[in-house]
Amino acid sequence: MKNEDSWRPTKFVRHRTSWRGSRDQRELSLASRVTGDLQAAAYGDALATYAHGDLVDLGCGHVPAYAMYREHVDTVTCVDWPNSPHPSPHLDLEADLTDPLPFPDEAYDTVVLTDVLEHLPYPDGLVGEIARVLRPAGVLVLGVPFMYGLHEQPHDHHRYTEHRLRLFCTDHDLEVVELYPYGRHDAVALDLTAKLLASSRLTRPVAALPAAVASMRRPSRTTTPLPLGYVLVARKPAARPDPSAG
Repeated sequence: MKNEDSWRPTKFVRHRTSWRGSRDQRELSLASRVTGDLQAAAYGDALATYAHGDLVDLGCGHVPAYAMYREHVDTVTCVDWPNSPHPSPHLDLEADLTDPLPFPDEAYDTVVLTDVLEHLPYPDGLVGEIARVLRPAGVLVLGVPFMYGLHEQPHDHHRYTEHRLRLFCTDHDLEVVELYPYGRHDAVALDLTAKLLASSRLTRPVAALPAAVASMRRPSRTTTPLPLGYVLVARKPAARPDPSAG
């Protein structure tokens, strides 16, 4: 990662023994604090468990998850598209994620793709490219929103169910290791309340209250038909021995 020494936490920050959304409103607005907290906890857990080896962070922006995975990996490569609304001094490479990735086959042990897939008009090509650049037994850690408003328009194209995420994996020979929601229906209600409160100057001072309420509820990995979003961990199958060798 370029300019590693100058990296500073942005959207996600360490809080005690876990992660939460930043309380700096320049990094994460009051309206997004409920979602930010739940994303931080979910992504932090997945990355601490699965990130390893050589990692590439696609669509990384300001690399908000960097501290979550840095101690678990050997190298970090940061990639984003040239027209990203989040210009970053940490990019190793600018690339259009709708085109083939500029990496050789089996180049990485870990691919991170958080809050990116919904912005691609034709996402299937990128999933195929991720499968190509993963090494055998390599993992994809992916996060997508579900019950979440339009953002970064006009580049907001999709909301994915858990069934579509599984189908991406089936289509590209990836094994689903974990797939779980972050934020149940109560978190969706709190997130919407925060956004409504933050939209008015009169109620903005109390817009942080929904996040405080949400923080008192343990995040759940139980199945819910109304999640804020999903985390998917998928693995490329390990290479099988060549029966003709030896």
